[in-house]
Amino acid sequence: MDFSAFLATGWGMAIFILVDVAVLVLILALNYRWLCKRLLDILFSFVFLAVFFVFFLIALLADAIYNKATNAFASLFVSEYFCGKKGKVIKVTTFTTERIRHDEAGNLLPVRERRTAMGKFLAASGMKYYPCLAAVFAGKMSFVGPRLMTLTDGCALSEEGAQRFKVRPGLVSSLERYGGENLTWQDMLEEDALYASRPNLFRDISFFVAKIAHRLRGDDPARLYGECAEEGYVDSLERSGAITAEDAEEYRREGKARLTGYGRQQDERKDFERRMFTNFK
Repeated sequence: MDFSAFLATGWGMAIFILVDVAVLVLILALNYRWLCKRLLDILFSFVFLAVFFVFFLIALLADAIYNKATNAFASLFVSEYFCGKKGKVIKVTTFTTERIRHDEAGNLLPVRERRTAMGKFLAASGMKYYPCLAAVFAGKMSFVGPRLMTLTDGCALSEEGAQRFKVRPGLVSSLERYGGENLTWQDMLEEDALYASRPNLFRDISFFVAKIAHRLRGDDPARLYGECAEEGYVDSLERSGAITAEDAEEYRREGKARLTGYGRQQDERKDFERRMFTNFK
């Protein structure tokens, strides 16, 4: 059979394309853990940054007008610090969606009670996390990976729990499929360690699809993360009696010390860049 004549037919071209796609997917799957996961992060974060840039500008303008009228936030964006790959400190920026309000005892009110009307829109549309795409592109985060963890909680992890730091934290986690209202911190750490030991292309796709399905259904994220969404890991250990109040305070001090050290490093880097730029001129 003449292969060129076969390709000239509609069925022949369709089969040829399907075979090419299958080979490409196989190559991506076989090299996903070591190379392709990062390459796909770079590619799709760049595409999403470009495609949704206009919507980001519209959301930014609307949020600025809303904030001007209601004086809801001190800043349109909020930056928080978490443990990244290998436990390194990373900075993650998102749209501000909640006011800072406390109850009579001085405790911070739940997110649902502090979130503004604009904040609900930004969170529901996913635009709140648009700035995180820059973190994915820069290699601080991944599209799929363990859930972000605070510096304080990261200091309290055992060697087994710290296995989650072998990979970058993700915008989407495996808990989109394996989480639930009864999820405990121990469950999450075990799932994170399992994920970090064997990242897989097809499983990551399933987690991403599950995230989209939850978003379209309007599911409450707190229902997926159980107690992990209600209190921090150190708070959970202290409440259960696994650690003493003194131990918990020590972890909090260690977390603050890590943040202070990170800030000092950033100041030194900026100072070095400023001096290099001055010398270059």
